[in-house]
Amino acid sequence: MTSIAYSFMNNKSTGYNNDSENSRRCTEVFSGSKNRSVSVSDVTTRGGTYPKQNRRRSSKHRRHPIKAKVQICVQFFKVGEIDTLKEQFTADVIVKAKWREPTLDGQNKSAENVDFSKIWNPKLYIENSYGDPKEQMRYRILYNDKGEAYISEKRVIKGTFMENLELDDFPFDVQDLTVTVVSELPSYEVELIEDETDHHVVNRQSFVDEQEWFLYMHTECSRKDIVIDQADNSIRRSALSVKCRAARRPGYFVWNIFMVTFLICTLSFATFSVQKEKPENRLQLSFTLILTAVAFKSVVNNSLPRISYLTYMDKYLLAAMIMLTVVCCWHAIVTTLPDASRDIVEIYVLSILAVIYFIYNIGFLIVIYLFPWRKRRTMVQKDRDYREGLLFNSKF
Repeated sequence: MTSIAYSFMNNKSTGYNNDSENSRRCTEVFSGSKNRSVSVSDVTTRGGTYPKQNRRRSSKHRRHPIKAKVQICVQFFKVGEIDTLKEQFTADVIVKAKWREPTLDGQNKSAENVDFSKIWNPKLYIENSYGDPKEQMRYRILYNDKGEAYISEKRVIKGTFMENLELDDFPFDVQDLTVTVVSELPSYEVELIEDETDHHVVNRQSFVDEQEWFLYMHTECSRKDIVIDQADNSIRRSALSVKCRAARRPGYFVWNIFMVTFLICTLSFATFSVQKEKPENRLQLSFTLILTAVAFKSVVNNSLPRISYLTYMDKYLLAAMIMLTVVCCWHAIVTTLPDASRDIVEIYVLSILAVIYFIYNIGFLIVIYLFPWRKRRTMVQKDRDYREGLLFNSKF
């Protein structure tokens, strides 16, 4: 039979203090085995309790350090190709970070005299970079009028960045080009904020994909906390996303896809001129036009990722194919009508289909102007506000 004996060692006869807590032990004696020393925490896991002072000490050790604020500034030095199919873009980005370093206050040291490996660092990285980007880092030490030291980190990044493109408005879409800066330290230690003195900049003069896209000059910044380790959702990391925007130039798609599709669908009404007694000739011409529209649809699919929703171009091409299908069905049905009413009915059908298709095209243009083009007008207004803000800050 197992017997358990508890012996307590105290430096004082009553009460608990730090020395008594460290020396307190519980001894369990098992029959046929050696003695084992168990700490108080082991005993509490079996349903016991420990003094309140121990609880206070445990919470003290878990106290979080003071949160450091790191100011971030992102400059899009050179924006390269925007790949719609792979949903990524290439760019040369300059990321500037600045934070307080109290250990260097009042010393007026230069960067050459400081070992930055021994100084606290927020451990920043780019969250949406693809592969291994090339990075160059430089450090400086800045002092304000009060002698307070700031460490300035400047890194030049050249690489590819992933971006979830929103293609609902394709080819009249406006896309965000985002660079997300994240700290490896948890969010209760580091907070990434926007730089108070330096502004985010977009260099439009070195934009590579100018023939296909129009790059706006304004930027937008947003803060968020992200979860890196999916196994532990309690650990979050501070992140700062800086985005610029680019609008696709739709001229290529308008003239080569929309206009050609419009002409193909319009030619389907010419099949009504073939004699009604020869439906095989009518159907042959209509099927040829449908196959041509399908070929155009496949060309569009090759320039887009496999998305589960329809773009504006998909909607227009599908509407054209539906119209061609209706024309083919009519050519197959017209031969079953009585000869006396066949001509009159076909005139009505031709007029109704032509009016419907004409109204659809007018409505499509109105929808494009009201919704996708409204976003472009908003971007132009933001560019104007951004330019006025820079002029205002330069005066003061």
